[in-house]
Amino acid sequence: MKIAFLVRDLCHMGGVVSATQNLAGALAEKHQVEIVALRKVRDESYFPLDPRVSVRVLSDMRPHSPVSDVDDPLSDKFPLIYPLNAGAKTPVVSRLAELRLLEYLATTDADVVVSSSPRNTIMLAQAPGSYLKVTQEHSMPSIYATDIKQRLFPAYLALDALTALTPEEVASIGRLVPAVRDRLAVMPNCVPAAPVRSKSTNKVVISAGHLTDNKNHALLVEAFAKVHAEAPDWTLRVYGTGGEKNKLRARINELGLANSILLMGQAAPVTPEFGKGSIFVLPSKREAFGNVIVEAMAAGLPVVSTDADHGPRNILTPGEDGVIVPRGDADAMAKAVLGLVRDDDLRAKMSENAIRNAERFHETGSRERFEAILERAFARKALPRHATARVDTRGDVHVGVGPLPAQAHGADLVLRRKGKEIEEHRFALSTAGDAVVPWDAGIPHGTWDTVLATPSGAEVPLSTDGYGCDTRDLLAVELPRTGTHALALLLPHRHEDGRLRVRSALREAHAEVGPVQVDKEAVRVRADLWGAVAGSGAVVEAVHREDKERVLTFPLESTGDGGVSVVIDCRTLVDQHTDADEKESIWDFWLRPAAGAPRVALAKLATDVLQPIDVFTFPRPVVTDTIAPPPSVVSRAVRKARRTLGATPPPPAPRRRKTELRPYFTALSQFAVKTVRL
Repeated sequence: MKIAFLVRDLCHMGGVVSATQNLAGALAEKHQVEIVALRKVRDESYFPLDPRVSVRVLSDMRPHSPVSDVDDPLSDKFPLIYPLNAGAKTPVVSRLAELRLLEYLATTDADVVVSSSPRNTIMLAQAPGSYLKVTQEHSMPSIYATDIKQRLFPAYLALDALTALTPEEVASIGRLVPAVRDRLAVMPNCVPAAPVRSKSTNKVVISAGHLTDNKNHALLVEAFAKVHAEAPDWTLRVYGTGGEKNKLRARINELGLANSILLMGQAAPVTPEFGKGSIFVLPSKREAFGNVIVEAMAAGLPVVSTDADHGPRNILTPGEDGVIVPRGDADAMAKAVLGLVRDDDLRAKMSENAIRNAERFHETGSRERFEAILERAFARKALPRHATARVDTRGDVHVGVGPLPAQAHGADLVLRRKGKEIEEHRFALSTAGDAVVPWDAGIPHGTWDTVLATPSGAEVPLSTDGYGCDTRDLLAVELPRTGTHALALLLPHRHEDGRLRVRSALREAHAEVGPVQVDKEAVRVRADLWGAVAGSGAVVEAVHREDKERVLTFPLESTGDGGVSVVIDCRTLVDQHTDADEKESIWDFWLRPAAGAPRVALAKLATDVLQPIDVFTFPRPVVTDTIAPPPSVVSRAVRKARRTLGATPPPPAPRRRKTELRPYFTALSQFAVKTVRL
């Protein structure tokens, strides 16, 4: 199998670059692997790369390189599609790199292309290739910038597999983009065995990471000051650079610990330095994974870490290979470090456990974990996704997806509705790929997604085209039904996103709106009443959309053939439009078959029309009133002056007020009337 990893570059220090190179090397044991870098700005990566992994550079920005692209006129132009870095004065990824990326994605012979950054994922999702498209989230999408999330989350839908570093982050992405829950998998970073291991005898505490606010080395400095007060022969070494360096240095000097807390600067690679210590500390506020934790464990260092979401708790086993303390708690951190400082046996035991527990993140375990993810994604990709739907004269819906591959035998057609709790109904698919959803299956009222689900748990949403839904015979279905539900009708349709969905109209009692006649005097509505009989006290009630306590009542009349009719007086609705309603007021209409009986919505549901609001339109009468104008400052002054002079002020000139009535069907197909002040 040929696997390509898509990265921005390999020219900076960071966990993503390290993890990508490590996993690429692990996979190279059995597969052909390449890393595709959008740009190159330095000669060597900071991290070792397995020689079996090839690197393809799309734009070489090294001036001294014999194949430099610096002089290309597109090398300093901003890209047109690739998401920009906010505030960048020069492009991080150029138009040149973007064009070469598009060409690569359209022509590569890779079987799998893996993105390791959200911007690359957005580009990968829209690529035309038939290869497996995979993204690895190394951070937390919930905290991405809004402009990135707006493009990234829809892009997820085009991917075959998505991985995140922890179960918590998999759950978070599933909440953000529920449609990809079946494609998500936990994939911790690959961290190789350490080249040098600690002897647990040096009186040195190690920490490593960018010197930024999130990494919170300021907390570590305060904690170590407490450690030093009781164990002055121990030192702290902090590896890394960043914007917090001067602030940290000033605080260290203020505490008089310049000889005991050493800012070591950047070490590339840093892992050999871990062998010089006996304890590792991670003080981060937030940590999606924490490669450095595993690197320290592999070197034989017990780890004291803050409970930073969500990495440390998924790596460490408290009391066995490390200690987890609350975020921001310097006292707890100092106590944990001192516990290891004072107990040589405990430190040595935790060192052994750390080495053993780190093995699950090494090359073999990581390769097998990722291969399993790809295997599931390939199986899912082989599933049929295009469906047709036909309604017969009984109202049953026949869905066809074509012959099922062997691994999908026993699959179900799933009707699923998402909400606070996911609800679903399953119907068996034959090996030919056919399923029937009976009209009397009791599918609750609402709109349902359609999904093909295999016995192994693989799922794909079903799509259709403009010819895919045959609803001719739906018009011949006899209504009302006899039995529990007077209205039971399934309407398959193509959603605007191309997905096949089914609307279920299920009501024990229903008032199906028929002819509607509108003039300036009244709105006359006829309806067929199913599952109920108009009795004593039967009325139609108009309920104000914003204030449910405001209810208008109109007499209901029987037409003698199972139907009912109501006359809605236009003047009544206009008079109820108060100043508190401002410009618009909406009234939803319900039928109450008898005094004290439950309301039944007046609606248009027994139809093949999915959105009656766009099809059934009515005249919009305008009612004109003559009203006194509200007093103004000027009119008050004039009237006061005339009274002072003994003259009778003239009455204010009346003004005309117009109100338009707009009868319509709502998005839920219920009859409503909106009054609008013109």
